[in-house]
Amino acid sequence: MFRSAAPLQIIDARNEITWPISFLINPRFEISYWGLEHAVPFLGVKAAMPVANLPLLAALTPPGHSVTLIDENVEAIDFARCARADIVGVTGMNVQRRRMKEILAELKRRGVFTVVGGPWVTVQEEDLAGLANVIFIGEAEETWPRFLGEWSEGRHQTRYEQTERTDMATVPAPRLDLLRMKDYAFASVQFSRGCPFECEFCDIIVTFGRRPRIKTAVQVLAELDAIVAAGKGFAFIVDDNLIGNKRAIKQVLREVIAWQERRGYPLMFATEASIDLADDAELMALMVEANISSVFVTISVCWSRCSWLQRRFRKVRARVLDSR
Repeated sequence: MFRSAAPLQIIDARNEITWPISFLINPRFEISYWGLEHAVPFLGVKAAMPVANLPLLAALTPPGHSVTLIDENVEAIDFARCARADIVGVTGMNVQRRRMKEILAELKRRGVFTVVGGPWVTVQEEDLAGLANVIFIGEAEETWPRFLGEWSEGRHQTRYEQTERTDMATVPAPRLDLLRMKDYAFASVQFSRGCPFECEFCDIIVTFGRRPRIKTAVQVLAELDAIVAAGKGFAFIVDDNLIGNKRAIKQVLREVIAWQERRGYPLMFATEASIDLADDAELMALMVEANISSVFVTISVCWSRCSWLQRRFRKVRARVLDSR
């Protein structure tokens, strides 16, 4: 491993050296619908919301490691400082792929030990070949701590892929304390992973599978408490399909409703869901009571099915109108 400078040492509150030093980077997004890049300046912030993976990886990092989170959407990357770290991780989605490659190339030029993971490398591993020392495929609740342990012992692998889907009941609360929450318009929170559908445009089932897995209500409420403590009143539920498991999400929503009532409704939400939400009046009512104000719906259909889709929309529209 080559370095351009001596390893960085950080003295913690107990005047002890923490070791090793890891930086985790989320690259800046290209201008997109989700980024709200032209709107956030009017809100007095730098970005719409934080990504969920950085604070989660920090929570999965074993004690004794120093972790710094860098979201390029709210702060510039200090490459000189990164060059003094032991490990620098880069993540990213499709829309970030070009910037991911630029960052990894610069870190490689400086001799930095790098790891890369996230949605893009999971579906297009070859696109980042040769740019990082270690690649992570899929979820990382098991592989990230294992890698850090093996790295500390000098026997790490160059590729990690989690063989089993993560049990969501074991996922720790994200380290929001390591994010610059004041720089975001709203918070992000994840209730579940996975989607039962097979939309052509979507890679979610590649990353998270078709069997929806959901956190416990205790986990969700703890994360909502942390969001409120961080000073946020609005959170985007980043589940790719919140209603993938309707029975399970109804139970969690009932607990969220009770939490809202106890706390005086401190949070409003937005989320994503499939169009069959319109078929379940009880679920829609629970979402309204939980203070979910808006739902983003994406529809994938081939042209040959357009006539069927039009008939389907008319039926859905009729049910929605009848429910008013």
